Amino acid sequence: MSKLPIKSLFKIILDKNSSKKFLLGTIGSFSFSIAVILATIGLMDGFEFTLKQALSHANGDIKFSSKARFFKLNEKIEQSLKEVNVKSYSTLLETEAFAVHREDAKGVLLRGIDPKYFSNEINLNFSDLKDGVYIGKELQRIYDVKVGDSIRLVISPAGEGSQKEPFLRNFVIQGIVEHGIYEKDLRFIYIEKRNLEKLLGFIEGTSNRGIITLKPFSNLENTIKQLKMREYEEFNFAAYWSEFDVLLDAVKMEKMSITLILQLIVVVAVLNIVGFIFYISETRSQEFFMLRALGLSLKSYKRFWFLLLLWIWLVSCLLSIGFVEILNRVVLKLPYLKIPGDIYVLSELKIILGGLDYLIVFVVSFIWIFIIGFFTVKKLEKKSLVSGLRQEFS
Repeated sequence: MSKLPIKSLFKIILDKNSSKKFLLGTIGSFSFSIAVILATIGLMDGFEFTLKQALSHANGDIKFSSKARFFKLNEKIEQSLKEVNVKSYSTLLETEAFAVHREDAKGVLLRGIDPKYFSNEINLNFSDLKDGVYIGKELQRIYDVKVGDSIRLVISPAGEGSQKEPFLRNFVIQGIVEHGIYEKDLRFIYIEKRNLEKLLGFIEGTSNRGIITLKPFSNLENTIKQLKMREYEEFNFAAYWSEFDVLLDAVKMEKMSITLILQLIVVVAVLNIVGFIFYISETRSQEFFMLRALGLSLKSYKRFWFLLLLWIWLVSCLLSIGFVEILNRVVLKLPYLKIPGDIYVLSELKIILGGLDYLIVFVVSFIWIFIIGFFTVKKLEKKSLVSGLRQEFS
């Protein structure tokens, strides 16, 4: 008999409950270590994706402002914008104000907008915005108001060097808007641009901010370069996430460093697998050496251990996906784990993972388990058949 079935070796290691428990614990620790790395990468990617998505709701794809502070677009500039991958654009009028409710005042940014543009291009619904205002979700929560209630705004004149005194106006809350960014949901109040122009005494079309939506599949950075190269010396153009550039760069660096550090968890889990292999090879050595004496080749013996490592890796990867889903759908939704939005910018975290993220983490864990497993199996095969039989029958 030159070769025995590999499955008979699997039966040997699963013959006792202690071996089964050790194997389950080994798989559990390895899968959990993989899940920790996946969750860390997913949280970082989720933070970046959610933050950028929320910023795009406020700033479109590109935001611009004038060096002269206030401006009015002329036909030449409007025509040129349409020639640079621009799908649509809109101008805004912004001024600082205080929102007052029950003797509590908060500084806010009053944004005069075109409701149709924001509803169609930015995917924030302002369809009911007419003579009232839309307030952010966090401001609604803090002030405990609802649609139809009234809010008082102390509006500061926006003109350069204006000598006018701030004035008070009452507005009906016509809707609640949610950006997903804590500060914007707390500080942004929206009003129809024409109404704000009248309140501030500006001529129609006066703006101090602008946002641009690009055509599908347009390269944002190249478009910004083209805009800067044209006859727009008086304007500053920036990507919609530019106000959080430093934070986003820090998140990318932190993701790389934490992922490298967390490889130590994988190494510890792999060492548990090594411990399981040595435990089985010692406690079941009599059966293994007996099979080798009956004809099991050394090649088949080594193949068995590598197949066992491959099986542990596959099962652990599948379980890690389940752990990540539980963390994302259950653990992160628990009320007492809600993060403070004023510190972490976002009001909640979510795990977002792509196929490449899974592939990289799984491949790295595969490399770890087989590098350490290779040297472990090499050590096992050094033990001769004669010495093994002598140990068992002495």
